Amino acid sequence: MIPSPLKFYGLAFSALILLNSCSTNSGLRKFDDENINKEIPKDVAERFEVKDVGQAPSTKPTSKPAPVVKKKKGKSVSVAESPMPPMRRIDPMPFQVGEKLQYDVRFVGITAATFNMEVLPEKIVNNRKVLHLSAHAKTLKLFELVYRVDDFIESFFDHDGLYSHRFTMNLDESKQSRKLIELYDYDKKKSFMWNRIDHKEKGFSEQKVENDIKLWSQDPLSFLYYVRAANLPQIKGESVRIQAIIDGKPWETVMTFDRRESISVGSRNFEANVYRAENFQNGELKNKDNTFWISNDQSRYLLRVEAKLKVGSFAVALDRIL
Repeated sequence: MIPSPLKFYGLAFSALILLNSCSTNSGLRKFDDENINKEIPKDVAERFEVKDVGQAPSTKPTSKPAPVVKKKKGKSVSVAESPMPPMRRIDPMPFQVGEKLQYDVRFVGITAATFNMEVLPEKIVNNRKVLHLSAHAKTLKLFELVYRVDDFIESFFDHDGLYSHRFTMNLDESKQSRKLIELYDYDKKKSFMWNRIDHKEKGFSEQKVENDIKLWSQDPLSFLYYVRAANLPQIKGESVRIQAIIDGKPWETVMTFDRRESISVGSRNFEANVYRAENFQNGELKNKDNTFWISNDQSRYLLRVEAKLKVGSFAVALDRIL
């Protein structure tokens, strides 16, 4: 079973070379933002609209808001207030606006694609200042003969709380064209997912799904930045749990410190903290045998991620710091 791109936090693009299909996607429809946005309720669309800094104020409460009190048949009833966002930003932050990283996606040691990540200028979403994260996965010319990928994903990552507000994905591949938008409402503890797929063999399908989620969760892309800023353990066997949202549903990743070792990236050597990662959904272990290498320095670069598959393994390895 080949994992979907989201199951390994956007890193399973390398599994594409296992698929045996021609490289054309002729006839598949394309989706744009307006195609889905027009179906989102107006109040939700307005709250989660991406705005430039200055268009809307950044809401940063300094104290816990008082509970809302409503009267019901002459009695005062306390209604739970909106959850207070955490302050998880650290000083100094390991990444800044303008950072660009280029990764190689490798299967059994052969580079099949590139995966580039960038921190774009700050925006406003849901009256919160956010970092605009983007990533682009693209197959090398040789592997386009096997399976073609030209995929873009975006995340809007809270500037102070380091959690995700909005996630979008545009897939343009040999077998499918896909447009996905996810919005995360922490007041309601709900995710809202709009997903459209035009598959070469399965045809067109559409999903509009609402799910319960945990507070202050990570989408597949923001996860890769959050682990760089999070207070991860550095004692062998100690673990941390990270809430995530995959395909609009709540997941949990348990990252356990394993060891420290040296690793080379281009002409540079890094001392890396190595973590084993297990992924759970509703308390059930879904996959394991995932390994993360994070540089043990101020930048905390994600140097390498490895996952074992039933047929071999794949790795996403940092190639260049642009």
